[in-house]
Amino acid sequence: MAPSSTTELMDTTEQTNANGDDDRLTLNNVIFAGSGHSKCVICRQETRRGMISMPKSARLDLLIIHLMYAPNGVRCCPSHLLNNNRLLPDVEISMGNRQQLAASLLSSEMIDLVTDLLSLLHEAVTSPRLDFLDPSLNDEDYLTWTGWTKAQFDNMFDIISPYLRSSSNRNTRNALAMFWIKLKTNLSFRQIGSVFNIPGNSEDRRKRAADAFDSVRQCLIEKFVPRHLGVQHLAREDAKKQNTSFSIEFFGNNVTIIWDGTYLYMGKSSSHLINRKTYSGQKHRHLIKFMSLILPNGYVLDTIGPFWGTMNDASIAKNITDTCDILMKWCEKGDTMIVDRGFRDVIESFIDMGYEARMPDFLTKGQKQHTVEQANRSRLITKVRWRIESYHARMKKWALLSGRIENAFIPKVADCVRIVSAALNCYRGQIGQHAINSDDSMLAQYMRQQIGRNNILQARVDQGLLSSRSRWKKIEDSNFDFPQISLKDLRQLFFGTYQIKMGRSYVEEHMNSDGDYIIEVDNSNDNIVRASIHSRHSNASIYKAWIQFSLTEDPIEAWYCQCTAGARNVGCCSHVASIIWYLAYARHNNFTPSAGRQRLIQALTRQEPQTETDTDT
Repeated sequence: MAPSSTTELMDTTEQTNANGDDDRLTLNNVIFAGSGHSKCVICRQETRRGMISMPKSARLDLLIIHLMYAPNGVRCCPSHLLNNNRLLPDVEISMGNRQQLAASLLSSEMIDLVTDLLSLLHEAVTSPRLDFLDPSLNDEDYLTWTGWTKAQFDNMFDIISPYLRSSSNRNTRNALAMFWIKLKTNLSFRQIGSVFNIPGNSEDRRKRAADAFDSVRQCLIEKFVPRHLGVQHLAREDAKKQNTSFSIEFFGNNVTIIWDGTYLYMGKSSSHLINRKTYSGQKHRHLIKFMSLILPNGYVLDTIGPFWGTMNDASIAKNITDTCDILMKWCEKGDTMIVDRGFRDVIESFIDMGYEARMPDFLTKGQKQHTVEQANRSRLITKVRWRIESYHARMKKWALLSGRIENAFIPKVADCVRIVSAALNCYRGQIGQHAINSDDSMLAQYMRQQIGRNNILQARVDQGLLSSRSRWKKIEDSNFDFPQISLKDLRQLFFGTYQIKMGRSYVEEHMNSDGDYIIEVDNSNDNIVRASIHSRHSNASIYKAWIQFSLTEDPIEAWYCQCTAGARNVGCCSHVASIIWYLAYARHNNFTPSAGRQRLIQALTRQEPQTETDTDT
């Protein structure tokens, strides 16, 4: 390999030929690349079709990075160059069959070289501080600033570049970068103008960065989004291919659409009308809403909005069914619409249109807990529906959509949401791999078979057989005989990982000063344990949870919790999961509370003020 250090100075020696008529300057630590045209100056392959004269900028890169001088006119393969201009930063220089001579330049050549280097220095001074034409930017740089890898960014640029115009103030590639940097970081246009070293004062920079953003936004909406978002880009048969093992087993292999609203925060307006219509009494903030429609594997069918913040999910869905003719013509009778409880006022409308509407059951007046059948039926729906929550989390990785949006930017936000959604479809695809596989199909069948099963432990609790305080004692022995279960088997038992993630936080909160989870065992029947667990939503709510176990191949026989979903036996609630996870896995695997959460608790916990007596003592 050629030398790669650029810190050494170029040693020069003046030489005179035998006739004394040709003064040359020799660069002792710079290799002469050769002046022949028959081989590529980089890889030394024989001349073949497509080879080009090496541009000046690439020859300067070769000199600065690899300390190798290539004279004007040498040829190279286009594959070694970025955009037929700059030398790729990771290109390998072949030293085979190359005479490693010190570069010797005529005075005129040296003058040209110095002139070129001065031009390069001037370009470096005036070029953007962050330049997406720079070939040295890697995937990590692209992900940090734009949210996409270099290859994904290149693909997007290839799609829209024919429709964008470069100018003296901006390059089209950097314009695309400005757009995504605005979405990813939510920097102001003045800050973005400074990062890209746009000429002019602060206001000029702001205007030019904003103009670049708008040009790219419009181009993406017209040329990119229609390829990857909206019912017009996806045939119904292709939509059915987005079903998962669970959606097929629970609801059939028809088109299944999951509906859910999400919100974006905005500022207070000088308009009283806008303030009234955007203020959310639930969030106590001004916001606008969008309705997301996704398919069971997480692929986004469409995202529609914005809507007023005072509109609930049901009224937004009704508005969509009344006004979005393209969507309604695309859907057919028999399609399944999966929604949450906020859509209950529109369920009848879905049914009247011939759709199969699926919504988790809600508690009726005076009801404190779902029945076993209701809780089980709701679990089948949430098992399919969770991907829409994951999609919203993905979308809000772009900071513009997760923070407070400037009111002047609101007219543009619908385009931004659609562009991000289309790009997620294009470059991230489905949420979770292997949407249809034999393991999931077997698990889905088992879940569906459990719907009608009674909860035997609930019956004993309701009869008062497990309520007496005198029959319970605390588990003092850390080696309490409870079956060990692997994480893989726990995921099977809970039908997913969500309960495990939530259970860890419950365990941390309920551990005592000695690091033990306070759990009680039945005096008369040592294969039943119980624990009291605080609700994560309310300090006043405490739930008791019971677990019946055995030391057999199926160690967990039954469970019951007093929470609203605690009666279900298609999976369990997070309260029950926390007990099982701790006893069966965590205590055997050196479980320790999260250091980050503990630091946060300590930082927010105020010390009790000392009394006068304490001070005297």
